[in-house]
Amino acid sequence: MAKATENAGFVERRRMQRVRLIKPLRGVLGEIRIFVVDLSLQGLRIAHQDHIGKVGQNVLVKFEHDGRTVSVRCEIRHTSLFRPAEGATGRATYHSGLSVTSANETAAETMREIVATHVLRALDEQKANARGLPAVSPQSFQTGKTTKYVRHEFILATWRTTTTEDPKQPERGFTVSSEHTPAEVEMLRSSFELATTREDRDFIRKMAEMSIGTKDGIPTRRFEP
Repeated sequence: MAKATENAGFVERRRMQRVRLIKPLRGVLGEIRIFVVDLSLQGLRIAHQDHIGKVGQNVLVKFEHDGRTVSVRCEIRHTSLFRPAEGATGRATYHSGLSVTSANETAAETMREIVATHVLRALDEQKANARGLPAVSPQSFQTGKTTKYVRHEFILATWRTTTTEDPKQPERGFTVSSEHTPAEVEMLRSSFELATTREDRDFIRKMAEMSIGTKDGIPTRRFEP
């Protein structure tokens, strides 16, 4: 029963995007030192230099965030070489993907906060662009005027996608160019789900409308959580 209760606290009806951490979080896998480099509610990507175990093995991961210790049970999904050793005394760095199998409510809540912070920071970058602030560097360009769109509607905690020629913004979602990348769409979806007020959701729709309403597109400051 205890395990079932623990897992129940981790159930999330909405799919939360994986975010790349601005600053990797120090942690341990068993006794092995690791860094968490990105995460979602369903999984982690960690950097490490020591062998952490075999694919399919269940492990305990602990890491620190804002003075709190997050402890989650994970299954090792894959490991790959990230950076080879340099010189005779150097050590190679590996990245491993882990799927979260269980977490108590405190750990799940902390992970939700981490995801929300990174997604909302990305949204703040979009707000700065909308206020006319110049791009920090020309790393990205939002899609300009087009005649093919995709409507994304969030209904009963599920996203419904419709191809359309109508750029109108729906009440329960947004419409963007069909040329938007999956990563850009996922960021907008997560931002829309996390928005707690009508004003925030209206702003997301406005950003989507602006991205398809000009001939040349909107220069943006790139922020990738």
